[in-house]
Formats: sequence, C-alpha cells, structure tokens
Amino acid sequence: MITTRQLERRLAVITNWGVAGSFGLGLIQTGFGDGNVPIGLAGFGLIAAGFVSQVIVNKLYSSRFSRGEIAFGIAAFGIAVLTFIFAWLFDPAFDGADMAIGISGFAGLIGCFLIYLIARYGLKGSFSMFHRAGEPS
Repeated sequence: MITTRQLERRLAVITNWGVAGSFGLGLIQTGFGDGNVPIGLAGFGLIAAGFVSQVIVNKLYSSRFSRGEIAFGIAAFGIAVLTFIFAWLFDPAFDGADMAIGISGFAGLIGCFLIYLIARYGLKGSFSMFHRAGEPS
C-alpha cells in the first residue's frame, strides 16, 4: 500500500516534469526547427532545471531516484542522442545551429548528471561506483 507521503512525492515529480519536460521539449523543438540557438538551449536549460528540481523534491521527501525513474531517464537520454545522431547523418537541412544546440545541450545534461553524482557520493565514491561496475563478480 502506498503511503500519503509517497503519493505526494509522486505528484510533485509528475508535476515537475509535466511543466519542465513539456516546455523544455517544446523550446528544444522550436530551436531546432527555426535554427534558433538561444531558444534551443533554453529548452535544455529547462530540462536541467527539471532534473535539479527533482533532486530537491527527493531531498524534501527523504528519497532517492526510483529504479523506474533511472531507467526512464537513461532510455529517454539515449533515444534523444540517437535521434540527434540520425538527424545529423540523414537530414540535409541539418545545419551548424542544430549542431550547436544538440552538442551544447547534451553536454550540459551530462554535466548536470556528473555534478549530481559528485555531490551525492563525493568524487572518490563516484569514481569507485564506475570502477566496481566493470569488475567481474
């Protein structure tokens, strides 16, 4: 049975991503469509702000990212990167502004993730986490 506190956290997360995600993706799409770098980067900034606000929500509710949230985040990021790569390779209208939006935006999101890992686990703990993942069991 789900508690009221868990339900409140879920509602806060859904509301957070409903706003940050939808407006962020809209701005990213507008930036790519019009070749407008500042608007596209503002969209990536909103996505980063959504990530930061979910970290804050997790802190307020004394929780962590759930396995489903982690899986969804990694899958969504992977699909977005693959879509960007395919557009770069196969879209004849893909220009320098689109490259600037995509490369800068994805680099910013990766930077947010790395800063979160370092803030959560420390520099040594973050490195050890990846080092242990490659060791045979």
